[in-house]
Amino acid sequence: GKRKTSFPFLQYEGEEILLTITGQGQINASVSVAATLQEEKAKKGDLLLSLGSAAAILGRNRAAEDLLGRWFWIQRLEQESTGRCFYPDLLYKLDFPEAGLLTGDKILEIDSMGRRDTVSEGHIDSKEYIVSERHSDSKENSDSEEHIVSEEPSDSKRVSGLDNTLLYDMESAAVFQAANFYLAPEDFFFLRCVTDFGVSGSEGTAYSSPVSWKEKLQSLLQKEEGKVLRLIRFLQEKSKERRKEEEEETAFQQQLQSLSESLHCSFVMEKQLERLLRYAFLQGISPEEVQKFLGQNFGKKEAGFFLIDKRAGKKALSSLKQWILSERTLQAKCEGSNSGVTEEKPLNKYPYQEHFQHIYVEEAILQSPDVERVLRKFPKAKVIPIKHYKDVFNRKKQGRLAQSRSSKLILAKKEGQRLYDGAVVCQDFSESHFCYTSLLMNCPFHCAYCYLQGMYPSSNLVMFLNLEDYFSDCRKWIAEKGSLYLCISYDTDLLAMEGIYPYVEEFARFLNQENALRIEVRTKAGGEGLWRKMQKLPLSSEGRKRMIFAFTLSPEEIIEEAEEGSARLSSRIFAIQKALEEGYLVRLCFDPMIYHPRWKELYSDLLQEVFEKIPMEQIHDCSVGSFRISESYLKAMGKALPNSPHTQFPYENTGGYYHYPKELMEEMEGFLYSRLQEKLPKEKIFRWDSQGEGSVNEK
Repeated sequence: GKRKTSFPFLQYEGEEILLTITGQGQINASVSVAATLQEEKAKKGDLLLSLGSAAAILGRNRAAEDLLGRWFWIQRLEQESTGRCFYPDLLYKLDFPEAGLLTGDKILEIDSMGRRDTVSEGHIDSKEYIVSERHSDSKENSDSEEHIVSEEPSDSKRVSGLDNTLLYDMESAAVFQAANFYLAPEDFFFLRCVTDFGVSGSEGTAYSSPVSWKEKLQSLLQKEEGKVLRLIRFLQEKSKERRKEEEEETAFQQQLQSLSESLHCSFVMEKQLERLLRYAFLQGISPEEVQKFLGQNFGKKEAGFFLIDKRAGKKALSSLKQWILSERTLQAKCEGSNSGVTEEKPLNKYPYQEHFQHIYVEEAILQSPDVERVLRKFPKAKVIPIKHYKDVFNRKKQGRLAQSRSSKLILAKKEGQRLYDGAVVCQDFSESHFCYTSLLMNCPFHCAYCYLQGMYPSSNLVMFLNLEDYFSDCRKWIAEKGSLYLCISYDTDLLAMEGIYPYVEEFARFLNQENALRIEVRTKAGGEGLWRKMQKLPLSSEGRKRMIFAFTLSPEEIIEEAEEGSARLSSRIFAIQKALEEGYLVRLCFDPMIYHPRWKELYSDLLQEVFEKIPMEQIHDCSVGSFRISESYLKAMGKALPNSPHTQFPYENTGGYYHYPKELMEEMEGFLYSRLQEKLPKEKIFRWDSQGEGSVNEK
């Protein structure tokens, strides 16, 4: 029913839906949206559905009758006055066709020749609704029912997958900008119903009878009413799921606060306690068990703990950490444990879209052969032009977890610096000119412990296609320094993308031309397909000695739990065998070692399989290192993946880098290092130096 408040915009509420009528134009839209979200104390996780009418100004191969009354899911919004573009996340398989939308300041006008123009706002009745799971949106626009045939783009060359359906309204871009101060792009759903093709200046009588116009508008908006109502029900279900998560988080914070007070925690101690409790709960250790342990070891006083001072609390916190990380405690609780990411149940028949069903392409390279080469791999994908990859990749308030379930591809040109010195947490294998380059931003695999989740704001994948610029930079480096050791798959997995774009093949051709260049390709891929790719690489036998394939090896249980999408251990070993047969240098990377309550058993089994199936005397070298990550990345990862044991583990911080507790780290790395010495000389085993010096040989 109608809300009876002093709020300046008309509102209705019912069934946990709040509907706000904003009025016409960008000012009304932005003010009403911001006021509504502020008044309702909106936060990340709330949902907004913007519904309204629009004029169609471009519709490829569509008749006017086909467009009228159809609802479109808006994939791209452009503000006509500024040229700025905005992009909601498109994660689900909805029932609606997609379209771009242009938001202007004036009513769309069509002259007698069918050409578009705009006129000042007139007397036409127009309303905008905001519908969400606290805040909701719909609209009745001013656009006329004039039937003008849609324009076609003038470009003679059409990019495959590019949909030229374009709509026009006077509110949407403003709605997006106002809402994005409060909500994430994944929380926006923009639907627009085509009601006309613009106002014809010669037929102003179209509005002489407001009653008849309203009736026609209402009829058009209701044409696909069932589909819209289905989406609203879907959002209601999602809202319930999110409220449940919020209630669980509130309960956790209450438990944390109670324990913090009992232990007399300082601010730093409370943060340590929070990480420890999250990790414990993810491993199946209940709050009651934590309280029982503290009560039994540090006494009770009524319902709380009797601790004398902060020193006693600090001792209790240390004891709690040792108890939670004890092998006996975790082994009893970790059966069936996973990466901590709970699969979301499909709601109301709207599953996530497959990966790369939307491909964003920078306008400057839209017509390039390399772009078309990639697009041919995805004939059903929708192509969305963008001005710069950061317009999509660097948006505010993105949700990595949701995006990882329906990743988008972004094709771009890399400007500026393209070669970088290696990071201190990565091994340099005693190379004097150790560099890396980023051909991709993000990775096709989704490893639960990967630092990329704390490095980038988005889970979408950026591909840089201007390889000649990279080659030019390499030539300049070699001319200045004399040689170059280049990791081309440093923070991604290029081999996993080779079927989409042949980065490794192109660098192999370049390697043949540059004798002072050595290339490393790090990968978790494997299997027969990878072997065939390595066979086809255009490299001489001498060139193959300058291309190093570095395979990350993990126990099968770690792969299943924490390395989503990557190859099984047996497939990686198969690829290693074939790479050695083809004459390539192979590096085995037992890095990062990931903690598991049965880590010693798992890594013993791993080494046994490796020693049995891989001729270790042919291995170029090995690297050993336990998980470590910069403080800033782990903080961002904790926000992006709060329910992962890899982000909530009670690490220790040394010089701004988190790592496993020193005793555990030394035990894990020392165990693997000593076992590798059974098969390899010390000079072939590189162990990460925790003092920040890269990698060292322990001779």
